[in-house]
Amino acid sequence: MPFHFSLQAVFHFRQSVEHQEEMLLRAANQRAARVRHLLDQLEAVIRTEEILLSERLVAGTTSAELRFALSRAAALEEHHQVLEHELARVQELRDQRQKVFRQARQQREALESLRDRQLGEYERAASRREQRQVDDLFLLRQTYLRRG
Repeated sequence: MPFHFSLQAVFHFRQSVEHQEEMLLRAANQRAARVRHLLDQLEAVIRTEEILLSERLVAGTTSAELRFALSRAAALEEHHQVLEHELARVQELRDQRQKVFRQARQQREALESLRDRQLGEYERAASRREQRQVDDLFLLRQTYLRRG
């Protein structure tokens, strides 16, 4: 009789849930990485704008150009703050996804551990039955040889 794990359907369900949570976690990691990349790019633009502004100030610039550059710098800084808030939000979501994924993995591992224990018990019992059969055959043979 082959091994049958009575909770196999539940085990498959837990594997499925874990896989889904892993996919959601990967998506959350990608979103966080995307926002982090945008933030890095924006910071590079801000640094470039600051360098250009200081070069214009040294070379001389009109007040209109200066006001435009300062207005652009303020807009870039505002966008920077928006991206920082977005990054904090997606990182929080990612952390929540990670927590849910860990729980799903622990639940699947608990069932897997139970299945492994039951499989071990089944294999030990099968081994004992097989050994008992070998012993019985040996005793029957010995009895037959003594009589015959």
